[in-house]
Amino acid sequence: MTPKRRLLPLLTAAGLAALLVGVLTAGSALGSGAHSSNARVSASVSLRTKSFTLNRPDEKRRLTVGCPGKSRPLGGGMTSSPPPGAGGEGVYPHSYERLGVQRGWHVTAVLYDPDHRSTQARNVTLQVACGPRLGHVTPPHKTKYVKPGQTKKVVATCPGRRHLFSGGFQRTDFISRGGNYVIESRAISDKSWRVVGHAFGGFGGELTAIAYCTRSKRPMITEVSNSTSLAPGIGTVTTPGCPPGTRMTAGGFSSNGSTSTFLTNGIINQDGTWSASGYNFGSGATLTAYGYCLRA
Repeated sequence: MTPKRRLLPLLTAAGLAALLVGVLTAGSALGSGAHSSNARVSASVSLRTKSFTLNRPDEKRRLTVGCPGKSRPLGGGMTSSPPPGAGGEGVYPHSYERLGVQRGWHVTAVLYDPDHRSTQARNVTLQVACGPRLGHVTPPHKTKYVKPGQTKKVVATCPGRRHLFSGGFQRTDFISRGGNYVIESRAISDKSWRVVGHAFGGFGGELTAIAYCTRSKRPMITEVSNSTSLAPGIGTVTTPGCPPGTRMTAGGFSSNGSTSTFLTNGIINQDGTWSASGYNFGSGATLTAYGYCLRA
């Protein structure tokens, strides 16, 4: 396991006056409907959740959770219960993305079941971190097509004087017959968000990286991370907490090049850490959780 790392400089207090910025260990699903979490990330950032149910093999649903009042989405995540079981049956994300106009967080989730014999219904809980308006947000997108057997990297970069406060991905499409799936989604600098995808089976699909950017004189995020080795089956890793004076508002994850791992749950925990989970179909994989912190 690796210790906390401070990779990206903090924003100055003046720059953060207008600024604030997705994985939870598998567990019991929260109640239906959107509500405020008891955890207050800071006085000006709160967590909202909403729960759904998926029942059928290869069922896909577009899920959203919104921010209250005039608050705006900074980051978000997803968790499912029960977690992926034997053979990998479980819920996985086809997208993790911010909704600007709708003021929320969106995940298209799939209930993957490779054998279709006795699919177990699963609860899915979305989370969004809500905070003050950031000013104008620019969300550059970059897309590539991934063919079966290919692994591709896609990087979205903030333009000009804008810096990254969060990121995400969209358009992966895998089901039991094949498709492409994400094996990494994280910041690689203070201006760029990288997504890596792999495709298998009878078809591929598009892979889109999204960087969420706003104007700032300096970089905005500090990264904390932790890694763990994955045995076959489900595994989870949790970051350290944020440095003093900062708060966890977004997250990412990586299987570090392993194509045998489906990344699943990702969420901000009530203690201000970030957890990422993955199901490993092989052996020898490593999973890393990346948390992104802004000054409160």
